[in-house]
Amino acid sequence: MSNFLENRVNVVISAADIAIINAAFDTILSKIPANATLSDDERSSYQAIDVTNKVFAEDALTEAQNTGAGVINQYVNLTSLSNDLTLYNQSNAIVSRIDNVKQRFADVMRITGHESKKQADVIYDDYQRGGAIGIPNAQAGYLRLKPRYDEQGGNAGRGTDDNRV
Repeated sequence: MSNFLENRVNVVISAADIAIINAAFDTILSKIPANATLSDDERSSYQAIDVTNKVFAEDALTEAQNTGAGVINQYVNLTSLSNDLTLYNQSNAIVSRIDNVKQRFADVMRITGHESKKQADVIYDDYQRGGAIGIPNAQAGYLRLKPRYDEQGGNAGRGTDDNRV
């Protein structure tokens, strides 16, 4: 069990910084083409591309650019294929960065949630003990906090080392 007094992330993000973060997301979203949204049916029916298929598409583009005259149908648009592959690579790099940001915020949420819950457990225990020995206001506070544990079946979620909150 971790030390309930530990507070690894004892900060808040200022309103100004939240506004900057939200503006950055707005900027990012404004750079994604409006027609680049799929329906649920399209998401399930469009082929995803893995590394070997991406390499194949790049090889096909290179081959068509080098030796495709007279071989490739005129309706094949190599510029579109090149643009698609470039945007795919750019998007892949951005998604990797977004995944990193998402994981960092998920970690912050896990840490702060864990720390908040551990502190709340200590407060609850203090009210419970205080109520039992007659400290003024302790019993009322205990009774206000107690339903959280009653609906969980006693001490469910308390005293574990698995970081669940």
